[in-house]
Amino acid sequence: MGATLTASNTPAAINAAAQGEGMQTGTDMNQLRTLVMSPDETVRGPAVSTLLQAGISARGCSTSLELFGLLSGGGNDAVVLDLGASGEIGYALIARLRGSTPLGIVVIGRGMSVDSRLRCLQSGADACLPDPQDPRELVCILLSLGRRLPVAEPAPAAEDTGNGRWELRDQGWTLVAPTGVTLSLSANERLIVRALLDVAGRAVGRDALGDELQVEGAATRASSARSIDVIVSRLRRKAEQTGLMLPIRTVYGSGYLFTAQ
Repeated sequence: MGATLTASNTPAAINAAAQGEGMQTGTDMNQLRTLVMSPDETVRGPAVSTLLQAGISARGCSTSLELFGLLSGGGNDAVVLDLGASGEIGYALIARLRGSTPLGIVVIGRGMSVDSRLRCLQSGADACLPDPQDPRELVCILLSLGRRLPVAEPAPAAEDTGNGRWELRDQGWTLVAPTGVTLSLSANERLIVRALLDVAGRAVGRDALGDELQVEGAATRASSARSIDVIVSRLRRKAEQTGLMLPIRTVYGSGYLFTAQ
């Protein structure tokens, strides 16, 4: 998953790149405040060091939950995301960030195809750098973003949906949390979440959930107990990547229940 910053990674070269953008370097500048999220310390550490050398305030984190925790305090201008081949989960994270904040978003990652980079841009990223990256390019992109970004302010309180409940919208394709945060659902996820929400607080067996998938006109749709577990596991992970903790609980020997409504 990790990305690689290579070539010209010296303080002089990086500072020259920053000065080429017409920016003053050093601690006396009005610093661009950036968060770097990567699960790989060998990527995160050098990236943070690179930005600090260019006079950009930078802080690292390893997971999306840490990222949203840091963002909740406000005062940040941009994020650098090492997404690698995280696919749909990565795109959902970008869309979540783009929909909730005016942050600059730069994506880096090893092994990302042209199609993956295009999906990142379509999801809301401002730039997507193929591997290997020249650190001067990352610095210049962030400084360029800094010229047009509004001054960062403390994050406002999350907007309520109006009824304090989890609910499905857009014909069931969007799950909305009580805080107003939204999560796009795949076809299988939509059917399972709908079945659980319909009887919130009561367990639904895996067989019943499998039947629900079959009813929707998809005879070839995977509906075994194992398939249900995989779908729920992926849904939980996708939600966590966008800063949500789903109230879907596993009921031992039975299935799942949605514990909040």
